[in-house]
Amino acid sequence: MTITLVCGSHRKNSQSLKVTKFLASILDKNGIETNLIDLGNKPLPVWDPGMWERDSEIKKFWIGYSKGIAESDAYIFITPEYAGMASPALKNFFLYLTGGDISHKPGLIITVSSGIGGSYPNAELRMSSYKNTRIVYIPDHVIVRHVESILNAETPESKDDEYIRNRLTYVCKVLIEYAKAFTLIRSSGVIDIKTYPFGL
Repeated sequence: MTITLVCGSHRKNSQSLKVTKFLASILDKNGIETNLIDLGNKPLPVWDPGMWERDSEIKKFWIGYSKGIAESDAYIFITPEYAGMASPALKNFFLYLTGGDISHKPGLIITVSSGIGGSYPNAELRMSSYKNTRIVYIPDHVIVRHVESILNAETPESKDDEYIRNRLTYVCKVLIEYAKAFTLIRSSGVIDIKTYPFGL
């Protein structure tokens, strides 16, 4: 099993990347291979309609950039809250995806805030990012608040730090079970992306 983690921060070496790496370590301990995409250190150009053309330069770029995404069994999207919104880099990432890349696979949303925010990006992604991608978000999500004060050491440094570590471990295990279960849906023969490539 492989799970792709997409860190949606625009910054290099961001707090969101710290959270992403912690999630990757949890998955590793559970025997899961990971594919980590860091949009801060490896940004995508702004999507343009050339993606609809088979031999365009941006299409060729995406084919190389996206290696491993479609082959993954589940996805974790980590986003900071920018002005009450999911990061523009992550929203741009979703524009690149086609109906067959991540469709009918489970996704987990993790939002990151330096303060007490973080709820709006979760609602935004659930509302707008699933339509054509057909990602299926699991009911659980985690908001990592006061991110600068947690996940900074090998062991928890506070009760809040311990709680977030335990909660992240729990949701990763839930995601793994969803990934196992969703293989039955995709192998059932009822999925028809070719006839119905777009959501309504």
